[in-house]
Amino acid sequence: MLASSSSVCASPSLRAPARGLSAGPRDPLCQVSTRRLSPCHAGARRSFAVAAVSASALEPLPQTCAEQVAQCAAAVRLAASPEGGSHRRQRVQLLLPINQRKSEFTSVEADDYGMNDADVYKVAMETASAMIRLVDPNGGEMSAKRVDKDNDPVGVLQNAAGTVRALVIPNAQDLDALKTLASLGDANGTQITLLVNPQWVESGQIISDFGIGPWKKRAMDFLDTFESTYALTESRVGAAATRDPARGGDFMGVGGVARILKTRTSAFQIFAMGQDGSSECVCVVPSEPSYEFLEKEVFIKEEYSLLRRRNGAEAGPSLETRLESSISAAAASADGGAAMDWSIASTAEINAAVRADAIGPADVDGFSKTGIRTALAALGLPTSGKVESMRERLREALLEKKGTEWEY
Repeated sequence: MLASSSSVCASPSLRAPARGLSAGPRDPLCQVSTRRLSPCHAGARRSFAVAAVSASALEPLPQTCAEQVAQCAAAVRLAASPEGGSHRRQRVQLLLPINQRKSEFTSVEADDYGMNDADVYKVAMETASAMIRLVDPNGGEMSAKRVDKDNDPVGVLQNAAGTVRALVIPNAQDLDALKTLASLGDANGTQITLLVNPQWVESGQIISDFGIGPWKKRAMDFLDTFESTYALTESRVGAAATRDPARGGDFMGVGGVARILKTRTSAFQIFAMGQDGSSECVCVVPSEPSYEFLEKEVFIKEEYSLLRRRNGAEAGPSLETRLESSISAAAASADGGAAMDWSIASTAEINAAVRADAIGPADVDGFSKTGIRTALAALGLPTSGKVESMRERLREALLEKKGTEWEY
């Protein structure tokens, strides 16, 4: 249940941009309506006064995993800086590009069969690694090891410089590993220790994952030393694939899915997700929204319809166009911080990069086996053979393609 404090709901007005951190209120893909904001009702069905919300107070919803890790890394760097409070212990929650999000990060159509634990672990480690490389671009190579071999896979990441360490998808029994990392990070007062996507439940249970009484208190006192810096989560409400509220409304979008974005500089932003990849920031609340709140106070509200986003002149650029624009901008970046990280690129992004001629021969080493096959297929080339053979085939095709651009 939400805390009894003011909350804000926006009429469908904020379009998630294609360029992640670079987009602002002046970005044509991030338009904020000047219409009056309407109040949300908290779980107790009590209305509250509406506070003013400016465009600068709203964060854009990431359209790709690369945009998400860039947004998260910026939040981590800010929190670790003197201006942000010099927080050396931080906690982040990333929306992993798994299942339906593996092919297209904005997809809300659930897969029939989810990825297994080993694949989820691999994706979690790759995503966290990409984020750490942006937190400290000069940190050097990443090292990784699995620390929990008897249960669900849990990993530790560290850059070569030792400036950033992370415990990734840990369970309650891995708390000692987190304490060890935190002690190492506190050694000289300049290192960052990250808790990434913890799998335990801290509230809402009679007996918590950390036990009861003094055992729970000791665990929670330690976890409270980690500043919550960034969180992007997804909630599926009701019969998500068939949701059709009264009056024929298609309010939250076919799929019945919301994504919730929270940074240290913003409240909890609730984004309605459309089946076509579109999204709207329809509500901003001060506390983490519960399933019940989403179901009874957001999903059934007619004013949160996405129909205008999917139809007519206000529909805006297609997902394909937004991806091409985003990847072209990343590829053209000269500062390295916004460069495309192909290790976490989705199928949709790679296809868009091929269409936009945003992949060069030098990028090929960063592609996974799946990424190489996707790029080869997009170029109309064979996708069989050993990984290195396919990698060389892709590199030669891109060299030939680049070469023809200068022929007269």
